[in-house]
Amino acid sequence: MNIEVGVADNDEQAALADAVRRALARQWTSDERQKRISDPASVTERPLWATLTELGVPGLPVPEDLGGSGGTWSDLGVALEAAGAVLAPTPAVGVAGALGALEQRSGTDAARLRTGLVTGATIATVAWADETAEPVEARTDGAGAQGNTVLVTGGRDLLLTPEADTVILLATSGEGPLLVAVETNAEGVTVQRHDGLDLTRPTGTLILRGALATVLAAGETAVAAERRSRVAGGAALANELVGAVAHCLAGAVSYAADREQFGRPIGAFQAVKHRCADVLAALELARAAARAVTALLDDAGADPDALDDAVALALLQAGRALHEASNGYIQTLGGVGFTWEHEAHLYFRRSGASAAFFGGADAHLARLDPVAAGAAKPPTFTGPAAELAAQVDALLPAHRAKWGDDDSFAARLDWQRTLHAVGWIAPQWPTEFGGKGLDIVDQVRCDNVLAVRGAPALAGVLGVNNVAPTLMHWGTPEQQQHLAGIQAGTEVWCQGFSEPGAGSDLASLRTKAVLVGEGDDREFVVTGQKIWTSEGMEADYCLLLVRTDPDARPHKGISALLVPLDLPGITRRPITQITGEGGFAELFFDEVRAPYSRLLGPLHGGWTVTMTTLAFERSGVIMMAGRLEQEVREAVDELSGRDLPSGVRLALTDRLVEARLLGALGERALGRIAAGGAPGPEHSVIKLAWSLASTHLGETRLAALGPDAVTAPVGRAARHGYLLSRASTIAGGTTDIMRNILAERVLGMPR
Repeated sequence: MNIEVGVADNDEQAALADAVRRALARQWTSDERQKRISDPASVTERPLWATLTELGVPGLPVPEDLGGSGGTWSDLGVALEAAGAVLAPTPAVGVAGALGALEQRSGTDAARLRTGLVTGATIATVAWADETAEPVEARTDGAGAQGNTVLVTGGRDLLLTPEADTVILLATSGEGPLLVAVETNAEGVTVQRHDGLDLTRPTGTLILRGALATVLAAGETAVAAERRSRVAGGAALANELVGAVAHCLAGAVSYAADREQFGRPIGAFQAVKHRCADVLAALELARAAARAVTALLDDAGADPDALDDAVALALLQAGRALHEASNGYIQTLGGVGFTWEHEAHLYFRRSGASAAFFGGADAHLARLDPVAAGAAKPPTFTGPAAELAAQVDALLPAHRAKWGDDDSFAARLDWQRTLHAVGWIAPQWPTEFGGKGLDIVDQVRCDNVLAVRGAPALAGVLGVNNVAPTLMHWGTPEQQQHLAGIQAGTEVWCQGFSEPGAGSDLASLRTKAVLVGEGDDREFVVTGQKIWTSEGMEADYCLLLVRTDPDARPHKGISALLVPLDLPGITRRPITQITGEGGFAELFFDEVRAPYSRLLGPLHGGWTVTMTTLAFERSGVIMMAGRLEQEVREAVDELSGRDLPSGVRLALTDRLVEARLLGALGERALGRIAAGGAPGPEHSVIKLAWSLASTHLGETRLAALGPDAVTAPVGRAARHGYLLSRASTIAGGTTDIMRNILAERVLGMPR
């Protein structure tokens, strides 16, 4: 696989990313980079920025009527991902921050500075302060007669782009906060360049001693502008780091394909594959989070708190991903990666240095702490989701009065029938089959309604989400008559896929169906066993995979049958889980006779039918990701009123981070599908990441309750969740297999 950097979401972005890559490849060669890092003081950000300015990069988020390119912050993110992949020295983070600060400013000074940034005539940066920084003091006496200038004294220990012409910062005065711009060549301004860890990103220290500064904004407007600049600058940095992660992964995969040990490419070793697969997962999560920030920046109505949360999430994940990727790059290279001549150490340096920007991981985690945040703002639903929310609000109290917290199959089936009575089961189905014709985006929004409201899960979910769409695609008119029963909850369906010895490997299934008879009297005689059949004890019918041609290639000799489970010769046995509950069954078929009319799709074409079924699980995987954040919120509510140790709060924050990252990746996957694009690697990553996050949440909920989790009634849900979560890394394909799939099928690593 060609691991892309500057991954585009539309044709215009693809052309932009390609132009950036080509321009940097000509000017920032590996030889040039090696030459510059040998003398770090010679690394300058101006030449490459001039090149990117010619491509219109600085003006991408600036409207055309203000002199910009009329693009978006999302466009800028794509360009900076491409630049970050090669560690191109540019002032992009500082310039993005400056543009963010100036975005709502209309004064002459702000307009002049913005024009200079867009044209490249001026390079500006923002001197952001962390919580420990001393304030920069501003005073007006002796500052001139115009009233828009002040004298500033103070400094910043960490300044990006020390060769900038202008520095924007937040200062304090007797009249309140001020957003000011200082020219670095002015009297009283000193910028000392660091001998830093990152050899391709210059940093410095800013010292101000009564320097003349131009006031750009005052009061709450100044604070809001500086806050906006942090989001814009943080988004720029996050996208750069995503590019660096992708480059490290590509380098490791390429080396692993060529380097041989013990007579095989090292990329064929599972340990190397799994390391690369984990980096791929970290990359896709980081990219989704970074793009989510730029999308919010493009939304004029975005909540500032949501922006702060989003950039904290993006910076946290991008930093963690680069730490993992740069370490993995060196580890895969071995001793070669520990040499000055190889590029790997430059990415390792970038990882370490970037961890200090924007407050670092501690600040990001503090921002996202769900305990400190208190009750989450209830989401606002629109469109079909709002209609469903109104129905759920009206119906759920009566269901709870009848069933309480009972989550049994019977209770869930009753809820399904209640929703069906008001027309809200399977709204994603086409209207001709009884649905509302909702697209996948609205389908997921509706599922989020059910999660947020705490509604029971559907009892016949496999029938509604998996079997029914397959019947719509492959079924005969007679077979499609089952759809009404599936929707109403009068027919419950299961899937007979897994077998002893053929769990994740469907091609190895051995349950056979021999076709006997002639003409209309033909029937299949089925013999074999299925295992781990969800809702197998409750189901009325089974979508059964059987081998009908034992001489064909493994994938070619399979057929799909629609089998009533009350046929003679079928035996069902419950499988008791570690929770003490059922939910799964073994199915035994002893010369079961099923009419030929029960064949779904072509004879021996069951593999293709199955792929259709599994394709419909994409939305289900995305919906699982969306539900996870609600589960974290419920865990926090369980602990309400307790004095939680710092370790517990950190663990809860990490669970929220995992959930929100999955949500961002799910949204990105939805965007691709809604735009008619092919599913990207994010679909495979979602399953892997959800499995791990679900297990982590079960462990955290148990640990957070301390001794109460072991015996007290308050810990009953945590105990159950802890036990149940252990299945997350097994069901639907183990995490080990998912890592192999990511490595071999997505990254193209050798088998």
